[in-house]
Amino acid sequence: MPTHKISVKFYLDQGHNIAPETWFKTFNNWISAHNGSDVLLDAADYSHVPNGPVTLLIGHEYDISIDDTDAKRGLLYNRKQPNGGNFAQQLSSAVRATCAICQRLEAEEAVAFRGNELRLILNDRLNAPNTENTHNAINDDLQALLHQLYNGSAVIAKRRKDTRQRFTLDIRAEGDWSVATLLENLA
Repeated sequence: MPTHKISVKFYLDQGHNIAPETWFKTFNNWISAHNGSDVLLDAADYSHVPNGPVTLLIGHEYDISIDDTDAKRGLLYNRKQPNGGNFAQQLSSAVRATCAICQRLEAEEAVAFRGNELRLILNDRLNAPNTENTHNAINDDLQALLHQLYNGSAVIAKRRKDTRQRFTLDIRAEGDWSVATLLENLA
């Protein structure tokens, strides 16, 4: 039942006022300077769309965006292609990639992300519908990841139960966590 189509969002703590043009330029620079095995294709400005993506970086394997969904700006990573392994490995890989991208943005754009709060979305209504069965199917892998990510700290994962929407968990951990620390915890 689980899927490789995993989305992870970390919220901005500082940098809410950065203009969409800055994000657009940053993402275009990443395309030009990119030398990874994945393919980054294009950047798009969606700042005219309320409560959605502000700027989108489109890739073959994943997309990333500065996202305003629910009026909470952050970085949203959307995995589109499988990258090997079982669901637990796919989940860990998606969170690790999101933390690494957040850390890169922190270094380049003088922003800060809140590591203690994230949103997890399974972007596959066929294989991972928004049901209790899906939650039960992923719970052991999720709890193991959260234990490692937050070094055993208390974590609350609240599922959005509207079955018309994608499977979504809003996750909050006790304490202050930087994305750099989270990345170290996943190493």
